[in-house]
Amino acid sequence: MTRKIVRLGFVPLVDCALPVVAHAQGFDVAENIDLHLIREMSWAAIRDKLSYGVFDAAHMLAGIPLAARIGLGGMPAQNLVVPMALGRGGNAITVSTRLYQRMLELAPQIMQGPRGLSARALKKVIEDDRAHGRPVMSFATVFPFSSHNYELRYWLAAAGIDPDQDINIGVIAPPRMFDSLRNGWVDGYCVGEPWNLRAVFHGDGVIVALKDDIWPRSPEKVLGVREDWAISNPDTVSSLVRALVRAAEWADQAENRTELAQLLADEGHVGASFDILKASLGGQPVLRPGGEVIDVPDRHVFYRYTATFPWLSQGQWVGSQMQRWGQAPLDINMAEMVKRVYRPDLYRTAVAGMDVALPREDWRIEGLRDAPDRALVGPDGFLDNSIFTPDVID
Repeated sequence: MTRKIVRLGFVPLVDCALPVVAHAQGFDVAENIDLHLIREMSWAAIRDKLSYGVFDAAHMLAGIPLAARIGLGGMPAQNLVVPMALGRGGNAITVSTRLYQRMLELAPQIMQGPRGLSARALKKVIEDDRAHGRPVMSFATVFPFSSHNYELRYWLAAAGIDPDQDINIGVIAPPRMFDSLRNGWVDGYCVGEPWNLRAVFHGDGVIVALKDDIWPRSPEKVLGVREDWAISNPDTVSSLVRALVRAAEWADQAENRTELAQLLADEGHVGASFDILKASLGGQPVLRPGGEVIDVPDRHVFYRYTATFPWLSQGQWVGSQMQRWGQAPLDINMAEMVKRVYRPDLYRTAVAGMDVALPREDWRIEGLRDAPDRALVGPDGFLDNSIFTPDVID
């Protein structure tokens, strides 16, 4: 039987691991599909090429399919759906070494930790700049509808910083973040690995907060497909999900992380230093130049903790952030909109018969540190101890 070709676009980040592994380890062939991986440098290109049929599927930011369905970002509405998530973790907030020194000087006690509250030190710097008539600082994220943008804003707002007034926030493609910091075009950024550790390894940046410090369970990348393609190719969607779930299980095994770092180091994939990728994937990053290695075992989670399940509640949290920051109208029924986009039913159909841990419901209360399903979903908790209770649409 001829294998079905699936053209899948990705951006060079550690969390493009699942399609890379699925192809390299033959999980696609085992499911009678042939993954053709296409590397792109920006999320806008990924969105546009998926929307207009250049790609069949894509490694996407969790917010892009939802924003596309609503018709945000200057694009006509596009009916994209999410049959699975592509793992969790990997983001961080990095600042220039100069800004880090100012944060240390103005707020040494705050900088002793916890990391999730380090924006309070940044607030001291902002206040000092304002008092001396200095220009407003500039930060960058990877896309307006990204977890990176919402995590950066959450971190800032929890410290009393207005992200729209007290700093400038722009958009830079992930591989260009490091050069922008090194050249002084931005003072800090939020991006996925390996582009945080690259700044640390080269002595130009310091990681001041990890994704885990802001919200360990926060949604990250997803598999995006067009709704019409999913309807016309249900068996292919299931095969693709199964291949990627098998890849996730492989990638989450500690004994495979070195091989995974080698795979991703290839110029056709991420193209970053093997040493940087190994440090990140091994959960032993260095947060500042010359600093000690720290132990963060859940820095990248691909399979454990339902990391491939497309939770409706996490999609709703993303939608709530779009409304919080004025990207989406407040009168949109976000719960109903999310249900059209995030499709746990497609995931459940695909993995039926596989030994995959599945939650009872498609949603949960997010942020409960002592939730009864913690063994299944892993550590949880927002940095400000809030919780997120989604609206449930039957």
